[in-house]
Amino acid sequence: MDTALISNEIKTIKSMSALSTDIHFVFYQPNFECTFDRAHNFISDMENKLSVFRPKSMVSKLNRYGSYIPVKVCPDVYNLIKKSLEYSKFSEGYFDITIKRLMDLWKEAKQKNQMPSKEEIELALTFSGSENVQLLQNYKVKLKNKAKLDFGAIAKGFIADKIREIFEQEGINSAIVDLGGHILTVGKKRNESLWKVGIRHPFKTRENIVGFLELGSTSVVTSASYERYFTIDAKTLSHIINPKTGFPAEDDIASITVVDTNSTFADAVSTALFAMGLKKAINFIQSKKTIEAVVVTSFREIYITPALAQRFTLCDSSFRVIKTNEVIVL
Repeated sequence: MDTALISNEIKTIKSMSALSTDIHFVFYQPNFECTFDRAHNFISDMENKLSVFRPKSMVSKLNRYGSYIPVKVCPDVYNLIKKSLEYSKFSEGYFDITIKRLMDLWKEAKQKNQMPSKEEIELALTFSGSENVQLLQNYKVKLKNKAKLDFGAIAKGFIADKIREIFEQEGINSAIVDLGGHILTVGKKRNESLWKVGIRHPFKTRENIVGFLELGSTSVVTSASYERYFTIDAKTLSHIINPKTGFPAEDDIASITVVDTNSTFADAVSTALFAMGLKKAINFIQSKKTIEAVVVTSFREIYITPALAQRFTLCDSSFRVIKTNEVIVL
């Protein structure tokens, strides 16, 4: 635990390691110990249930037996699967929890340092698709067509929503939680000012930002490949897989940030937009009108939805800011 005095304001930082990242809680008020303990325990519990790297996790058991028999899961996992299927439909299939076989294929390719064949990718694609997940009564789930699930692109969002519920129950109204690429802001600062959430500069070290947003109580989720990537035969590849092609996302997008009070939605949509590629992502944002996003490109353009544009401050004048309602991307 670290305590610091920032701008005449006491903040307390508590940290933990989970979900393959370091998670930091920043409290701007006293009497948070019980809140942190509850959040810590919930995160650890959900990791034990959702991790595909733990053979005894609920999801591992579902992947192992779900193609043969219905598997009963807990209400939280059941609801997460339900939301995932909803967001898959919303995103036209660009968000998909059934691509674990594709992810495993690319993991093996990385280890061999050899690109998978077209036939291998096409085979893995046949096992994916939300239609292969069946929700039954009494929290039972059945998988079809040998599908396997992975919640890496939505778990943090779901957990962040539950953390917010815990904070509300415990009376916490001034805090930030950083889940590694996923920022949860709760209430406002003690002086009633808004939170300043930076968007990382795509071409510099992680301490540098291209700009920042001034926000109230919400979630800020960024999908990018500048930290999580892998190489095969000297070619750098994104960790985000396009469920339509089976290949890592490859485009001019440097990062996509989605802002929404629904963390689960923001997590899923940021991944889907990244997988879509720049042109389709901008058109999708324009068509839905319910998505608030900042899209940073590799050619120094920042596409931003009108509402967020009013809250955004640019920190690098070499970038050009373009409102999504003022552009046509063909």
